Amino acid sequence: MTIQRRVLIIGADGLRPDLYDPTLMPNVAALEASGTRLTDYHASYPSHTRVNMSSLATGATPGQHGIVANTMLVPGATNDHIVDTSNYEHLDALVPKALLARSFSDVLAESNERVAVAGTGSSGTSVLWTINDRSRIVNTSAAYGIADLYDLREKLGEIPEPNTPQIARANYATRAVRDLYLEDDRNRVIVMWLNEPDASLHLFGLGSPESVEAMRGVDACVGTLIDTLEHTGRRDQFDIIFMSDHGHSTVKAHSTLREYLHQVERELRTLPQLVTASDYIYARPGAPSPAASELLPLIDWLYAQPWCDLIFAGSHLAADLPTTIPLTTLWNGKENDRQPLLAVSPAWSAEQNAFGIPGTVDALTTQAALKSSHGSTSPYDMHALMILSGPSFQEGRHSTIPAGAIDLAPTILTLLNKDIPSTMDGRPLHEALRSTHRQAIEPKQEALLINLDREQRGLFLERVGTSSYVHGSAQGQYHY
Repeated sequence: MTIQRRVLIIGADGLRPDLYDPTLMPNVAALEASGTRLTDYHASYPSHTRVNMSSLATGATPGQHGIVANTMLVPGATNDHIVDTSNYEHLDALVPKALLARSFSDVLAESNERVAVAGTGSSGTSVLWTINDRSRIVNTSAAYGIADLYDLREKLGEIPEPNTPQIARANYATRAVRDLYLEDDRNRVIVMWLNEPDASLHLFGLGSPESVEAMRGVDACVGTLIDTLEHTGRRDQFDIIFMSDHGHSTVKAHSTLREYLHQVERELRTLPQLVTASDYIYARPGAPSPAASELLPLIDWLYAQPWCDLIFAGSHLAADLPTTIPLTTLWNGKENDRQPLLAVSPAWSAEQNAFGIPGTVDALTTQAALKSSHGSTSPYDMHALMILSGPSFQEGRHSTIPAGAIDLAPTILTLLNKDIPSTMDGRPLHEALRSTHRQAIEPKQEALLINLDREQRGLFLERVGTSSYVHGSAQGQYHY
């Protein structure tokens, strides 16, 4: 009898790979010992959560799938044109749809199969995995206006308070997977996405006791699910992928791009009508899109600030802005109408924080309570963790071949013997698979350099075949 292959994805939001400690997380370590760990695994840029949920679900970069930041400006989508992707109703307001590329959930739905999701993060984070089929989503923040999903949550009892570390909520999501999802074979892919250690890292910092407790809690949830699979005889049915979506950096300084834009407007007085959202600069809705020449004074001003590292531009501007890097280069050659005029990546360093953890950033945020953040092209933000364990994967292997968020969806479809849509920028992770026709993989690194008056800055990309990954800013010298 052939076993129907299924996939269990366990996400630990924001778990930076160098913070993963096998002695602290023995259940994850057991997965690593029995599977393959990717040691050069990358987030999509920007390294925001919902951007990477979209890349994980669609196998595409933001230039293809259209979720270009956690907070985006999309004229006409909402009353104030701001789309908060943590809010599923804002995602539903996007035209023609939130995701502009097909997801692996869409592919499974064609065979009357589904993706079941249990999440402790925002309603937007959970729904992006299966935005067109919401029959099985348990989220601690929303039931998406669907009576059946209220019924699912009711079976699990009262939702715990969001105390940080949010271990009680992580246990709630674990019960959803264990008690509601595992026995139903139509749930070909099950996603449990926990907002720890991200929540604790933001509030208490990298290396803090609270973040350590959060990682222990995540590991306990992993242990619960592995024990359940073994005791029910289902372990050989599941390939398990334990992963994070991005890294983190200690916040060294903070002020928003909006505040900086007001400052430069006072100093230069000749700027076009611009607005900001997140680390992006847009034309003000209703105003004409500026020419590249109108943005040159702003770009010069930004590069003169100690907190600015790199500036990226839309392709229609980049050719005439020689000190910018085209966003399409970061997005596998793709672009869409939701991209900004300019994206600003703040300066970072390898400096250690109070807990001895390296990696700081001059974050573009006013949230003084944030002890760490993410979103820049710092290698500390752009690297994440992926461990693949199960019957389909090689045992006890560490792969140094570059990979990234865009590779999850094509790998899942390969495991489930489904066709891979042409919109996917990623590739199946053949280097981790046990049974596959192996071809020589020759990664290439590319340095994208820009020349300023007194220095050279740039970005490292890594390429495998037609897939590309943002490795990190070339600011200074670093070893990651």
